[in-house]
Amino acid sequence: MAVLFAAALAGCPRPALAHIPAPETVARAAADTSRGQGRARAFSFAVSVRTNPESAAIAKGELLADPSGAARIALLHVEGFAERQIRRPAGLAASRGGEPLDSPHPLAPPFWLLQAATGGELLARLGELGGDPSLIALGYDGARDCYVLGGAAASVWIDKDSYQVARVDLADGTKLRFLAWATSSGAVLPTRIEIETPALTFQLELTNAAPATPAADAFADAWLLAH
Repeated sequence: MAVLFAAALAGCPRPALAHIPAPETVARAAADTSRGQGRARAFSFAVSVRTNPESAAIAKGELLADPSGAARIALLHVEGFAERQIRRPAGLAASRGGEPLDSPHPLAPPFWLLQAATGGELLARLGELGGDPSLIALGYDGARDCYVLGGAAASVWIDKDSYQVARVDLADGTKLRFLAWATSSGAVLPTRIEIETPALTFQLELTNAAPATPAADAFADAWLLAH
């Protein structure tokens, strides 16, 4: 049943009798890759938001991602307004000009899934997002064959060749693809994130990656609502 679910999810038929490892085995391999490629620590990035890879940036700012399970993005839009977003396992919160913003475009990614240091941590984070850590299937996304952990509610797609996190599907229908991996600041990191929502698609271009040490209140609501 899991294999058939993945085929429907990915829109491409897969071999029904293909061997699928246990979720713990794949999660452990993904975490080993994360540590080996230097991602199991906090990072900051300069970020540009585009509607497609070739378009002019509609906003620029900074992304901060912490493996403890939080990411935040601060943006200045070309129209002149400032926007901040924090994504935690419980969901996304946002502000514009220091005021709470309802129904924002979901630009802060769950980057911590790429930073998990152990398989147990990766599966726990998946569960926090609403996925079922006991489910695994095969999926195909673009040119990538993947193991799909989590089921239909939320899932993490692990590239079968690189064991990098290739894609994350959230319960609200958002799909995030982690693309154009390159070495920067001693770590192998994506340099582009495609964020596909049911209505729109955005591209986050990540540059100037640097190890970071987030303050204790870096992901608090006080930062979100600051002017």
